[in-house]
Amino acid sequence: MKTIKYRIRYSKTGAARFTSHLDVLRALTRTLRRAGLPVAFSAGFNPKPQLSFGPPLPLGVESSAEYFDLELNVPLTEAEVMFALKQHLPPGLEVIALHQLDPKAPSLMADAISIYYQFTLERKNPVPDRQVEEEFAALWASPELIITKKTKQGEKKVNIRPLWKSYDLSFTVDGGIDFQIEVAFGPQGTIRPDDFGSFLVAAFRIEKIRRTEIRFKGGERRQKVL
Repeated sequence: MKTIKYRIRYSKTGAARFTSHLDVLRALTRTLRRAGLPVAFSAGFNPKPQLSFGPPLPLGVESSAEYFDLELNVPLTEAEVMFALKQHLPPGLEVIALHQLDPKAPSLMADAISIYYQFTLERKNPVPDRQVEEEFAALWASPELIITKKTKQGEKKVNIRPLWKSYDLSFTVDGGIDFQIEVAFGPQGTIRPDDFGSFLVAAFRIEKIRRTEIRFKGGERRQKVL
């Protein structure tokens, strides 16, 4: 049977940021059941809803750029799917945009090429904005940013600098700092926000971390807000 695929963008905020990926999957499965959507199921002895997710979100990180692909047995308008989901999602999860996919569209994990994270920072010492700018410029200019990763073979030193693609820095009226980074995602690896945060904690307090965007090979594509 031919199915129709939709890509949904949603946010994960508040207390929901402490919900694990598995619990989010369960919550979405319950949402689809309550919404009465004609969800396509896999074949076999233990059929499951045809859902696929984008890059996993670290626990405790908020996001306005979470994605999942959903397959239905019956074609519905984007507005109908959006309305059904919005009525039944649990607190902390909110649909932002939705669009129907081409049947040959690549999966979310194969399509994603970079992720944006925003760090909300406070200075530990009263240094001027210019000094903050210089500190981040020096970090960007560094050829190596070494972290320690635990593997089955033991601890391993990894240089994450090649995976850091860009950054943007701005200051709030009350002296706060918004620092956004773009990191690679794919077979070459990625940078977890807590790994990057290890280079910030000496001079700054990390008030909040938020995923703000995922960039895909074909661009953002059409993201209709309904």
